[in-house]
Amino acid sequence: MLNLLHREFIVKNSYLLTLALTTISGLYSAQTFAQCELNPDILNASYQLTSSSNQTAKTVHQSQINLWRQGNTVAHQYPQTDITESWYLLANQQIKPSRYFDGYQRAIEYQPGEVVHGKTEKDWSYRYQLVSNKLIEQLTLVNESGQGCKRSQRFSKNTPNGLVTLTWLPELKLISQFNWQQGKGKQQVTEDWKLIEVEHNPATIKAFFNNLSQYKTTDYADIGDDHSDPFLTQMVTLGFVEHGASGFYDVQGHALEANGHQHSH
Repeated sequence: MLNLLHREFIVKNSYLLTLALTTISGLYSAQTFAQCELNPDILNASYQLTSSSNQTAKTVHQSQINLWRQGNTVAHQYPQTDITESWYLLANQQIKPSRYFDGYQRAIEYQPGEVVHGKTEKDWSYRYQLVSNKLIEQLTLVNESGQGCKRSQRFSKNTPNGLVTLTWLPELKLISQFNWQQGKGKQQVTEDWKLIEVEHNPATIKAFFNNLSQYKTTDYADIGDDHSDPFLTQMVTLGFVEHGASGFYDVQGHALEANGHQHSH
């Protein structure tokens, strides 16, 4: 009788152990499946920027920005102006900016820590993501959905400068959609950023950065010494050498700052 009970005890416990292991295995598999295997450091993403205003008659302006990432190098490509801006993150966390004039196959190179248009590059996330971590931290998480690479978070906040909403892809560190509404009625102005395409082809990304590396480069510090280069003279006159559309900008080229989306000048 004791042997029979002992066998039943072993069988039941073996069954429970198998069930527990199966459940744990299933949970582990689900967790593994939910992970994102794409590398956020190797991608290019295209955004459509739409700016609309209700003042007098509703006006709409559209443009595009392409975000490129390759390891410690990121670039913002502006097809409308034939300008690409790039930043390289050094081992000491300093940021080295460069500006490429695609139509001329020319580039201006700045030194890490150099003041460009009144400020020094310090926030890598601002360039890497088009929106800084400081801004995201100021917003309120509304909901979360999806899993793996498609996991998205929706943030929102009513600031003194308008209503801000952000749909964020945390695994890829990408904006899915950004919307900023300022004013009401005929005074309402809306900025909208929408992700239209993402690619993770290393060959395409390598080719893009290799092409930029072929441009004739001039160090910013040497520009004042060369008065014979018509390209440099023209760029300095137009103000492009120091100031260009970069970072989280509206379609008019005004920076949307992290501290409430004020326009910078």
